[in-house]
Amino acid sequence: MAAQPLNGGAGNLTTPAPGNGPGPDGIAKIHQALEVIHSPFSSNDARRDAQNFLEQVKAYAEAPLQGYTLASDKSQSPVVRHYALSLLEHAIRHKWASYGPDEATALRGWVLELCRGVSRDDPTYLRNKTAQLWVDVAKRSWAAEWMDMDGLLVQLWEIPDSPVHKELVMFVLETLSEEVFNGDDAAVVMREGVLSKACVEIFTPANVLAESFPNRQAGPEVRYGGEGWLARLSEFLDQCLGADVQSNEPVRTCAVKALSALHSLMTWAIPKAIHSANCVPIMVRCLAVSCISVQKVGQVHLLSYAPLNNRTYATPTLLQQFMYANLLGSSLTLLALSRPHWMPFMHYTAERISQTRSLRSLSCRCMRQTRSTCSADWQNGLLSTPKTLTKRSIFLLRNSRR
Repeated sequence: MAAQPLNGGAGNLTTPAPGNGPGPDGIAKIHQALEVIHSPFSSNDARRDAQNFLEQVKAYAEAPLQGYTLASDKSQSPVVRHYALSLLEHAIRHKWASYGPDEATALRGWVLELCRGVSRDDPTYLRNKTAQLWVDVAKRSWAAEWMDMDGLLVQLWEIPDSPVHKELVMFVLETLSEEVFNGDDAAVVMREGVLSKACVEIFTPANVLAESFPNRQAGPEVRYGGEGWLARLSEFLDQCLGADVQSNEPVRTCAVKALSALHSLMTWAIPKAIHSANCVPIMVRCLAVSCISVQKVGQVHLLSYAPLNNRTYATPTLLQQFMYANLLGSSLTLLALSRPHWMPFMHYTAERISQTRSLRSLSCRCMRQTRSTCSADWQNGLLSTPKTLTKRSIFLLRNSRR
């Protein structure tokens, strides 16, 4: 997206105000300052002066334009591009309220262009920081002057053969979910009602939303399509688990990120939506893959389902899924701590544990094996586990039905 001059007076994003800015050679000075900071031969005084200069640059009116120019230039070093992203971050977090509609639109457009331009060659920390800029803009303008965010996310999601764009979308969704429902950012607090309602809208399938809240007052039209991100993420995780997770690094990374994104939704998503998207059985399938990293992440998330059992569930089936998933995670954790190489779930196919009945059978088998395997070690004090996990897991195992 080409930078366009804006009529914003002295606060203009693209036209320097008189006497305000590092000058025409500002980008060269930024390079020099970054070289001084990262050089092992720089003195403390020189490094301090360079850091002060870089902090001053963030206050200049044209800093966002310089940030976009440097960040979008793939020939720049990752250090320079990371600093460039920090210029945009500072403008969004500290100056957003002072920008006019045209300036805010230009700034948002630059962030969107940077997100579209991410590639596998970019370091992970650059891709994550770029995605965080999307979240920062969303917290301030989504469901107000920015109404098509969901459609833009779907466009990135549907880019063919591009795992990095799916990773970016999942980072945005997970971070937005965490910050809206669990964070304390002032930008979110001021718009909490609008943002939380918009999140429920785009994550929940349209038919479930209509069924659960038939008298729900219509709000701003923020969703794109009727599927919802809960179903998209669940289906995508299912596809990843059916691919070569063990040897395909992009697939493995996507599976872990999909698990994390789904996990961030479990505390607030509508139970009917979780059941409709088949989330729990698909997440349990992570225990059946041959990739240890995916198994570990899946096991950790299964252990976090205990607080959810206090919620009101739409169907007994969904309650059973959460209960058995939690018991299964507790059993496998104790087994992994006492017998690291014992993998009982490896004998079960993904098709069997994708059903609630098989999930119950698997969890019961693991609990019985846990009792017999860990009993002697526990009584003799040989089983060492974190105190909280031990008490909780042993309580679940002792009080569960065979």
